[in-house]
Amino acid sequence: MLRWMPIAVLLLAFAGGPASASDALEAEVREIERLAFTAHWRESDARIAALAPRLDSLAPEQRHRIEFVRLRTLALAGSQSAALEGLTGLLQQDLPAALRVRVYATAINVAANAEDWPLAFTWLGEGLSYLPEAPAESARLLGVASYLHTLVGETGRARDLALRALDLVESANDPRALCLALSDVALAEDHARNFQEAERWRHRQIEACTRAGDLVFAANGKYGVGKMAASQGRHAEALDWARQALAEAEAAGFAVGAWSARLVIAESLIESNRELDEAQTMLSETLRYYREQESDLAIAETERLLARLAERRGDLATALAHYKEAMAASEAAERIARERRLAYLQVEFDTQLKEQRIALLEAEKELAALQVTATKRRQLLLGMGMFGLLVTAILLAALLRRSFRERRRYRWQSQHDSLTRLYNYQQVRKLGETAFARARQTGQPFTAIVADIDLFKQVNDRHGHAAGDEALRSLGAWIGEIVDGRGIAGRSGGDEFTILLETDAAEAEALLQRLRGRIGPITVFGHTFSFSISSGVCQADGQAATLEQLIHEADQALYRAKHEGRDRVVCANDDADAAPVPTAGLVVVGSGIEFGRHVSERALSEIREAQVVFCLADPFALAMISSFRPDAINLGVHYADGKDRRQTYREIDAAIMAEVRAGKRVCAVFYGHPGVFADVPHRVVRKARQEGIAARMEPGISAEACLYADLGIDPGRHGVQSLEATQFLVQDRRPDTAGLVLLWQVALAGDLTCTRFHAERDGLQALVDRLLRWYPPDHEVILYEAARLPIETPRAERLPLRDLPTAHYEEYTTLVIPPGTGAGSEISRGVRTDGSI
Repeated sequence: MLRWMPIAVLLLAFAGGPASASDALEAEVREIERLAFTAHWRESDARIAALAPRLDSLAPEQRHRIEFVRLRTLALAGSQSAALEGLTGLLQQDLPAALRVRVYATAINVAANAEDWPLAFTWLGEGLSYLPEAPAESARLLGVASYLHTLVGETGRARDLALRALDLVESANDPRALCLALSDVALAEDHARNFQEAERWRHRQIEACTRAGDLVFAANGKYGVGKMAASQGRHAEALDWARQALAEAEAAGFAVGAWSARLVIAESLIESNRELDEAQTMLSETLRYYREQESDLAIAETERLLARLAERRGDLATALAHYKEAMAASEAAERIARERRLAYLQVEFDTQLKEQRIALLEAEKELAALQVTATKRRQLLLGMGMFGLLVTAILLAALLRRSFRERRRYRWQSQHDSLTRLYNYQQVRKLGETAFARARQTGQPFTAIVADIDLFKQVNDRHGHAAGDEALRSLGAWIGEIVDGRGIAGRSGGDEFTILLETDAAEAEALLQRLRGRIGPITVFGHTFSFSISSGVCQADGQAATLEQLIHEADQALYRAKHEGRDRVVCANDDADAAPVPTAGLVVVGSGIEFGRHVSERALSEIREAQVVFCLADPFALAMISSFRPDAINLGVHYADGKDRRQTYREIDAAIMAEVRAGKRVCAVFYGHPGVFADVPHRVVRKARQEGIAARMEPGISAEACLYADLGIDPGRHGVQSLEATQFLVQDRRPDTAGLVLLWQVALAGDLTCTRFHAERDGLQALVDRLLRWYPPDHEVILYEAARLPIETPRAERLPLRDLPTAHYEEYTTLVIPPGTGAGSEISRGVRTDGSI
């Protein structure tokens, strides 16, 4: 269960170091900083108020330091918006590098507390750029970076950053910095759900922070120990630690930490079934506070505890009401988490872009260095006469000319298809959008043509791929000759070409007839062959609001040309006069685990050519499909918390079959391999065939295939037994302990209601009890999750069989049980401890 983390506590990590001035005012400023950064906020505020009449006597840097202390105290007191506004203004001032890094560190945490993730990640990037000017502040900013990576789920990277910061402060012998660094490591382990490791780091934090005199972080460490104890079921111990944390947080005036400690106290009282009235009072006050703060994740946690308390008292109606409120708050929190993740990915992208720009600047710097070197050599060789000067000038000119030619060549290659020398897909779309908008503004006709080679696969199969390449090359040259600058022509991919003309459909058809007349026999390696093309034409008639829709209509006309016998031109604008073409059909395709890498060209073609596209895939695959099929229908909307999945499957089945029965060409895209552990794809294909409608299934890369590759397992070595976890329990199947056993959807083990989307300990314990019949408790098993993005790494967590009920699960987690004999030692352990390959 997720718990609300008092993230504002990290604001304390950024204390300012004393300046070198020795006058009385400087001493007063230092004292204010010392009081603020040792949690004596009230004394600090009082001294700031007393210093107000003399602010004009302070140097600009001293005034900035005083303002920083005031804004930081304001944030710790819970006034996030006011503190954020003030810090934004302070960062616009001319600050010394060290102070600027400290301000960035605090501002990033305040922005994170205010859930302004783009601003937080932007400030992080800006702050890191100042580290070379302020190396003494590296540990503080690394701690902030660790914290933000923890929030976006990059726990491995967060742990590495926190440990780097810890190494820096341990070598510097700074007690308070050590206190802060230990808290960062503990937080990263907590979010990684390594509860025992997190508890060990929290004890070190308490010891270091107590020694440093940091009351807030000492209280935070005790809160962390209590939270870890509660997570491991030690509620009596958790209650004691949480009460200590509450008392110390209230004494230090640390409001956020005090409310977090109350949650742990309430949970421990409920789970211990004692002092339930006190728990009720605490939770009611806590809920009111978090609603004022609009902290959705904390609201969800508080509502769940209230629901649990109502269950303890037998008030099921109240419990249900609290669970509904918790679900609503969880949805809002998940939306914020997605925004955090997207902001993080955007920063990652921007960082890579900056690195490329830096590399370009380095290249330009090298060129400038060459020019400087050449200039110096010219000066040294000036005495040798005009001949040497002329040679040097010629060499420099050649260098610059070569650089210009290289840049021009790279630009050309980025815009053109290397085989046909026509524009590539991206450039056609880019130029076409401009031309299409211009035509709409001026009222000129605009026509799209989509053409491809008939039976191109047979050309490759009969004459070889060299012949196929020559056919594409020749067709590209003929298209270039016919268009001749009067339009935009490019290769869309494979054997498909797109031509965009600022003219009407009649002239476009005339151009295609000239192109068809230009096509002739081709000879490759002594073999002569011919080919024909089919084309679809569509003129913008006011219904096509976008260029993408216009090209899609032309592509549909091309499909009709193929259906009518190929080697012809079909105009989409003549559909009203054309005889109806039977188009009903169903194809089910797989998106693979990583859509960008795994989806096949055949599947992409089916998606593009279908009249109706249904998608049941992860959000990233759905977004990529929507980019070229904006009309794609998301089947994921049929799922809902608490809803019977069998009802969901019936609704998806009905939605697909309704379009198939309406006589449309339908493509249904399913995650991974559509025929593995999937009921609906097989059912709709079977139904369509029974009704006399053409239906087939195209395979995809499944999670099982990724599992074998990521874990280095050959299923043919010992054999493999693959079962759904609930099926294994209910049907009392016996595992083959001499071979590999895979149990899918292990998080849903024992769910006979088909309504759960999360793991429950009782079901997992029942699964472990069943497996203990054949395997010892310490038998090593693997929890596997395939990576769905190129920037992700697969999960391969190894643990004893007996620890399965306390592990972390996603809905798609797979349990891998190696052989119970000596053969198990042959399974590769090529996955590092951080989960990467």
